[in-house]
Amino acid sequence: MSDRAPIDASYNGSPNVMMRAWQAKADASPEKVVSFLGLESRNGAVVTTDSPNAVGIPTREWASAVDLIREASEAIRVGEERASELEAQLAQVVAQADLEIRRLEQEIATGAQNLARSEERARLAEARATEAEEWLVRLHDAAVEAFGSRVKLAPVASPAEDAE
Repeated sequence: MSDRAPIDASYNGSPNVMMRAWQAKADASPEKVVSFLGLESRNGAVVTTDSPNAVGIPTREWASAVDLIREASEAIRVGEERASELEAQLAQVVAQADLEIRRLEQEIATGAQNLARSEERARLAEARATEAEEWLVRLHDAAVEAFGSRVKLAPVASPAEDAE
């Protein structure tokens, strides 16, 4: 808690209470006097031996704090630039991927059309082959019927009978 905690805790909203506490502190002799003459740290900050900072709390190095802020802001700026570069690259990759997808979809559509045409040609070819087979059977039957009764077919000797 701060040194004003007892004063703030006893404040009930009356200005007289606040004024009495302030007057009590103003009338008291100074507890510690700090001299700023001739005492400087390596970065220009004043070091006092009488201050509470000299006991266990290090002095504040304002120049290094400013340097850290500058470094952090530079890192943020570089990060933002890199992020914008990556966003631009991402947009380019997305555009290329979109073009590639469209090209592949067109190839698929063309392939599907070619497949449909090929299947239709195959169906027509099978129908023609079936019709041709039917005509061959009819021709064979007509030939056997026309010439079969006049010429008798001689039995063909098998190769096993010739070897005997």
